[in-house]
Amino acid sequence: MHMFRLLLVVGAALIAGLALAGLFPVALIAAAVLVPLLVVLYFLEVDLYEDEPWRVTALTIAWGIVAGIAVGLITETVREEAATLESQTTSHAVLWSGVLIPLLGFGLVMAGPLFLLRYRKFNDVLDGVTFGGACAVVFAGAELLTHSSTFLAAGLEPPGLVAPWTARLLTLGVAVPILAAASVGAASGALWLRYRAPERDRGRLGVLGHPAVAVPLAAGLLVGSALLQLYLGRWAALVTLLALDFAALVWLRRLIHLGLVEEAAEIEVGPPRRCANCSRDTPRHTFCANCGVALRALPKTDRDHRHWARTASRFAAALVVLVGIAVVVMAAIQPGSVNAQCPPGQVCAKPPQFPGGGEPAALKTWTSALGLSLSYDPNAWHVDSLGDDRVALTYNDELALVVEVSPTGQTPGRLLTGEVDDLRGRYSDLELDQVASHQPVSPAIGSVQAIGEALAGHDIDGRPVEALVEAAASHGLAVLVSALTSQQPHTSSSGLSTPFDVLANADVVLQSIHWPFEPATGGRT
Repeated sequence: MHMFRLLLVVGAALIAGLALAGLFPVALIAAAVLVPLLVVLYFLEVDLYEDEPWRVTALTIAWGIVAGIAVGLITETVREEAATLESQTTSHAVLWSGVLIPLLGFGLVMAGPLFLLRYRKFNDVLDGVTFGGACAVVFAGAELLTHSSTFLAAGLEPPGLVAPWTARLLTLGVAVPILAAASVGAASGALWLRYRAPERDRGRLGVLGHPAVAVPLAAGLLVGSALLQLYLGRWAALVTLLALDFAALVWLRRLIHLGLVEEAAEIEVGPPRRCANCSRDTPRHTFCANCGVALRALPKTDRDHRHWARTASRFAAALVVLVGIAVVVMAAIQPGSVNAQCPPGQVCAKPPQFPGGGEPAALKTWTSALGLSLSYDPNAWHVDSLGDDRVALTYNDELALVVEVSPTGQTPGRLLTGEVDDLRGRYSDLELDQVASHQPVSPAIGSVQAIGEALAGHDIDGRPVEALVEAAASHGLAVLVSALTSQQPHTSSSGLSTPFDVLANADVVLQSIHWPFEPATGGRT
C-alpha cells in the first residue's frame, strides 16, 4: 500500500514542479490524469473483480469519462462571453459554476453506479463504494480537461505568477478528485447499504448510512467545493478542501470497513497465504490475522520489490505517455507568433477615431462630480455602471473599461500599484506582461501624460486576460483607468501595431476625456 501513497506524493510533486517551471498547461494535464491513473493501476494490481475485471472496470471508467466530457461541454455552453472580464462571484457564475454544474455532475456520476445497483451479483457495500469512487475520480479528470480546452490551446508557457498556479493545480489535481471520489463513493455505498446489504447491517452507520442523508450530503460537499473555489483565495481554497477531503475520507472508510465486515461473514476460512502487507502467513479470509489489513485491498498474489519497481515504472510510463501526447497536440495547435504591422517604435496606422466618423450627435457624454468628462458611442459600448466618480463600460463582451476620478491624494504610481493589487483579487496570477511590444507607448489620459503598464494573467477557468492600467494626475485631480480584454494576441488586420487591437476602442474613449481645467474644446480628438 505504501507504493500507491508514494506515487500520489510523487505525482503531486511533479505537478508542483511543472507549475514552478511555468509549464502551467502541462501541469494541468498531469493534474487531470494523476489520480484517475492511480485508481486504474490499483484496480489492475488488486484484481478487484476476478471473474470479470475488464467489463465492470471499463464500464465504470468509460461512464466517468463520458459524463466528464458532457459536463465540461455544458459548462462551456452556459458560460457568458464576458465572464472573464467580470467578477467570479456574479450571480450567474455562482448559480452555474457554484451550484448547478456541480449538481449536474453529481447526478450524472451517480447514474453509473445506480445502473449497476440492479445487478444482485454486486451485493456488498464495497461494490457501491468502488463503483461510485472510481467513476467520480475519472469524471473529475475528464471534466477538467474538457473545461480547460481554451487554456490548453493558448501555448505551453503562458504568462502568470507561479504561486497561484501551483495552488490551483494542486487543488484541481489532488484535492478536488479526492473529495469527489470520497463523497460520491460514500453516497453510492449508502445506496448499496440500504438496498443490498443484510437487514441487520442497514442501521450500523446511523444517519450517515441512509441514502436520504448520504446523497444530499455528498452533493452538498461538491457544491461547497465549487463555492469555496469561487469565494476564497487559491491557497485558502486548497487548505479548506484538504480539510474536507479528510472528513469525507473518514466517512468513506467507515463504509469500506462495514463492507469488509460483511464479506467476512460470507467467506469461509481458507488455507494459509502470505499477506502482501506484512509478509507473514495468515488464514485466507478477509483480514490478515497479524497486521489487520483487508486482504481484498491487496494483490491476490505475493509481490516482491521487483514487482513494485515494475508497477512504479508502469505508472511513470503511462503518465509520461499521456502527458506527452497532450503536449504534442498542444504544440501543434498553439497560436503562431504575432507579427507587428509597423517597425518597432513607429506608428503606421491612423489614430483611432469615433465610430461613425466621430459625429458628436452620435455620442453620449459622462461628466464626473469633479468636472472630468468623457464621450462614448452608446451603440458600441454597454454601460455597466455610471456614478459620480466612476464609469464602467463593456465593448463587444471582450473589452471592459473603467475610469475612476478622485481628488489628488495619492501619486499616480501608488494609484497604479493599488489597482494592480485589486485586480489580483480577481486574477490571482496577474503579472507584468514580459512582451515588450505589449507595453503602452507614451500613455496619456486625454491631454495629460500618464504612467501605465500592461499585465497578463488568467481568470479562474484558465482563460487569458490582458490588463492595461494607467494613472494620471493634474490640477488637484487624479484619474485611474483599467482596460481589460479577453482577446487573444494576434496580428491585427487593421494595421495597428498592438496585438490586442480591440484596445483601440478604449483609446478612442480616453482621447475624448476633457479635464475641467481645459478650454471647452480642449482634450478632444
